[in-house]
Amino acid sequence: MPAAEIAKEMMKFDTSGPPTKELPLAKWIKDYLEDLGVSTQLQEVAPNRANLIAKIGEGKDPGVVLSGHIDVVLAGDPQLWKETAPFEPKVKNGKLYGRGACDMKGPDACILQAVTENVKNNFKKQLTLVFTSGEDTGGWFVDNVIADKLVTTKDARFGVIPEPSVMRIVRAHKGAGGCVVSFKGKAAHSSRPEWGNNAILHASDFIQEIKRLQKMLTLDDYPLLGHSTIKPTLISGGLKSNIIPPNCDVTLNARLIPGQDNVETFKGWLDQIIKYLKADDPTFEAELVGLMTNVALDVPENSEVVKLLMDILGTKPEGEPYYTEAVSYTKAGIPTLICGPGDIAQAHAPDEFITLEQIDRGTNMFREIIKRICL
Repeated sequence: MPAAEIAKEMMKFDTSGPPTKELPLAKWIKDYLEDLGVSTQLQEVAPNRANLIAKIGEGKDPGVVLSGHIDVVLAGDPQLWKETAPFEPKVKNGKLYGRGACDMKGPDACILQAVTENVKNNFKKQLTLVFTSGEDTGGWFVDNVIADKLVTTKDARFGVIPEPSVMRIVRAHKGAGGCVVSFKGKAAHSSRPEWGNNAILHASDFIQEIKRLQKMLTLDDYPLLGHSTIKPTLISGGLKSNIIPPNCDVTLNARLIPGQDNVETFKGWLDQIIKYLKADDPTFEAELVGLMTNVALDVPENSEVVKLLMDILGTKPEGEPYYTEAVSYTKAGIPTLICGPGDIAQAHAPDEFITLEQIDRGTNMFREIIKRICL
């Protein structure tokens, strides 16, 4: 079955969310691979949610892990889809349309086609396949694969994840972080604001300091990645138009370069702003809620996996600002990079698509990886 046809079958499963149900698609992939004679394991991680792990040449020397997620973002307003309904995939004018075409059931299908073509060969090193839940829809269940040691350094020396990169080699990307900053004030009638303490104004002062922090961060660039960013992305507060607001919450989203991708650094920046504002106004009160960071990806250019893809594709590696599952594998001792068909600009949008030319290029890359590493 050609990769585009495999992708169409996968895209018929509505794995959008939340709430998300990847289990039926994971079972479909399991059946597909077992029909080829491949050993598989279904890892159920939550109700109706599962990862699928498959190994070819199991027990032989470690080879490569090829991994992709099978969940997709919500389709949104169906009226905005003009070429086809979100879960009724269609090929038109050299493009495959439908939710997940680009991110990332099209790329996943490239893996499956390359495996289909090679499964009867004699594998000298192990090939590991992982299809995960929760990358786009909450859960980040790739970490369950790692925690349960279903994929370890005994299985793979390195990995490739075909997130849509237009076949560019992405060896580095920023870490992710964020928190909610909760501001506390005091309610009062809006005709007598001096009797209250306006939490929204405190939030405004804080946001202005975040803008100043951002200017400072632009002075510190990291190769391939540029500088860290911290942006307010959600805000809510107040009770009624004629009440001085006693509360306001601001959500911050951070994209962090190596060296700044740790909780201590991120928290230190925010604590310093709070301390500064409180010194100026003793009524200022703010609390950091749910603060977290995830480390950046930075696979060295001289690593085996980078050199392999540079040789196959004839291009230099690049960096990206987004965050991916490659970090989870890399932290587990399996250096993993991003390289896949499709353009991220088409992801998460109505009439999402991937070109058939990109699908062919992705399949060719995985065919070559399997040939060079495992056969």
